[in-house]
Amino acid sequence: MRPARIVAAATLAAAVGTGSAACSSSSGSAAPASGGSGTVTIGESTTLSGSIAELGQSGLQGVQLAAADLNAHGGLLGRKVRVVSADDAATPATGAANVRSMILNDHVAAIFGPVSSAVAAAEEPVAAEYQVPIFFHTSNDINLLGKGFTRYAFQVVPNTVMESRAAADYLAAQSGGKQITVATFAPAYSFGYDTVGGFLQALKDLHVNDKLVAQQFPPLEATSISTYLSRIVTARPQYLFNAQFGGDLVTFTKQADGYGLFGKTKVIAMYDSPVLSALGPAAPAGAIGFDRAPFWAIPGLSSFNSQFHAKYGAWPSEWAVLGYTAVQTWAYGVEKAHSFAGPGVAAALPGATVPTIRGDITIRACDHQAEVPEYVGTVAGSVDAAYGMTLWNPPVFTAPFSTIDYSCAQMQALRG
Repeated sequence: MRPARIVAAATLAAAVGTGSAACSSSSGSAAPASGGSGTVTIGESTTLSGSIAELGQSGLQGVQLAAADLNAHGGLLGRKVRVVSADDAATPATGAANVRSMILNDHVAAIFGPVSSAVAAAEEPVAAEYQVPIFFHTSNDINLLGKGFTRYAFQVVPNTVMESRAAADYLAAQSGGKQITVATFAPAYSFGYDTVGGFLQALKDLHVNDKLVAQQFPPLEATSISTYLSRIVTARPQYLFNAQFGGDLVTFTKQADGYGLFGKTKVIAMYDSPVLSALGPAAPAGAIGFDRAPFWAIPGLSSFNSQFHAKYGAWPSEWAVLGYTAVQTWAYGVEKAHSFAGPGVAAALPGATVPTIRGDITIRACDHQAEVPEYVGTVAGSVDAAYGMTLWNPPVFTAPFSTIDYSCAQMQALRG
């Protein structure tokens, strides 16, 4: 049985069924990290411009909607939740400066975001320096909770190892023990390298009989990738694992289609709802998609989906679902600690099981990773009548946390 005071996260999870449309304030004084009247401020530093801006914008919407629902049900410890945000332009130095400014000038009680794991790695030590909890709901490099671990960092999104292992599990089943040729394609920074490394290691761990024939690492937000694509086409892999996302994956898909790649190679990539929506009729039917929180495939999200759609005129991406979940996690920690103070919240969450719109999720004590699954499916060849967009063919494969993440011992080894 939960202590009676721990109600914020459960109330927030239930709020999506009420159709609440209250908005968090965009102005007002910052609140001290304790209970009382007034407001408490939280900050979202994320990518709001450029080709991957949709991820940051959608995640921010999830954070804002969660704050609005908290406020519609009395706030948190008697305070209204105020959200401030800033664009990091996918630049680590800018992200770190944003976080420092939010802490020193806005007096935030918690930080949320960003998109880029490189930016997250720059923000994480700043939050720890000032003892402010930071919640990663989009960036997911394994080393954020490995080499970079601090007691103030929490991650509600599947990490790069979990994501790549889920794709590898799916591919292992598809290969049927026969030798397959594989290539990889990923953005040239820590997330891309770690995701590809995790995928190849997972194939080895699963004893997949694969032959690696090509690897390409274009820059993040590159608009012309013909040189990289031509090398993949020349290698003629049976399977291509692509760790790009957002606008970069849209660019890849359109340019790859011009090379006839999808007729020759089975592509495995983050074909989530925003990418599929952006592609429209150009969505690559038969490609294998993976997604961290597909709104159409998670039981219990229907009320949230309807509320989000009514407010924003679109169905929620995984970034919105995970942004909302991150605020629920913070709110649960605040209620459990009965304080907004960072040290108390950071101590309250490890090992806790948090009620969220996705169901109950446990924050693993050893590394603060949420024990959540990853989802894999095949891109459909027609529009889904219920949602008016191309999604995945049923059934959707759910890769459980217990089989795709590193053990606590493995995470400890990453820290040296």
